[in-house]
Amino acid sequence: MVIDASCDVAPAFLASADVAVIPIPIRIGTTTYIDQHDATATARYLRENANGEGATGQSLPLDAAQMSSLFLEHFALDYDSVYCLTITASRSPIYEAASQGSLLATNAIREARQENGIARPFQFRVIDTRNMFAGSGIPAMVLQDLLRAQVPAKDIRGELQRIIDATHTYYVPDNLGYARARSRVRGDRSISLVSVLLGGALDIKPIVLGRQGDTRPVAKCRGRDDAWTRLFAFAATRVRDGLHAPHVIVSYAGPLQDLHGSPALDQLRTACEQENVSLHILPMSITGMMNIGPGGLTLAFASETNDTAF
Repeated sequence: MVIDASCDVAPAFLASADVAVIPIPIRIGTTTYIDQHDATATARYLRENANGEGATGQSLPLDAAQMSSLFLEHFALDYDSVYCLTITASRSPIYEAASQGSLLATNAIREARQENGIARPFQFRVIDTRNMFAGSGIPAMVLQDLLRAQVPAKDIRGELQRIIDATHTYYVPDNLGYARARSRVRGDRSISLVSVLLGGALDIKPIVLGRQGDTRPVAKCRGRDDAWTRLFAFAATRVRDGLHAPHVIVSYAGPLQDLHGSPALDQLRTACEQENVSLHILPMSITGMMNIGPGGLTLAFASETNDTAF
């Protein structure tokens, strides 16, 4: 399994020897950070950009040739099947670069396998999660579950697509001005200038839904506590109604202790325990933190659509 570094996943997922991460360089001013799920690099980014310096940051993802070299190095002889999951193609060039890189690498990988007497077929699948951050983590963790359960390869793609189609990600930016500046770079118009002006005056926090490659606002809340409380309570209800996959991911662009003491989060944790759903509370990727801003939060799960929830 391969994920790009923007994908928020649990430490146990990353601990597997069969998981690789595509790094994403991030440049802010004269400083470059390498996003690759390294705890030290993440802590450094938080420490040095807590005041919103990332609003001017630039993502420098690998191109197709660099992707090809990475794939050749990691997968030529050790694996017969590779699944690569990426951030949504509607917001990032990573999917396209990984797709082209896999095509460049596959012939060379097959030649190397033949030279080493490996006759088994080789396949390389690049899959657009059509989501970001915590939302990309849901299909990645489901894929790991499917592989560990030894689900036949012919059945994996359909089940994974079902999860991708059903994954809902909710974003709560803490600073609307920052979020608007970054979202416009991604081609996202979910947060308008009027919202920024009103938000600054009234401490309005939006809840933005990301699904199937698109984003749109679904609620406006009065302050962070109200936004988090409503979102966690909504997620707890969806857990009790039944999810398509036993995972809920919360990723946060700040110290995780900020989340402690939220009664609504405790209710979500209880609902997950009762329904045998794993609740993963994680530091957000550096890429996610740069795009959403300090104090931003994302929450994701796979379920039926409920557009009237807020």
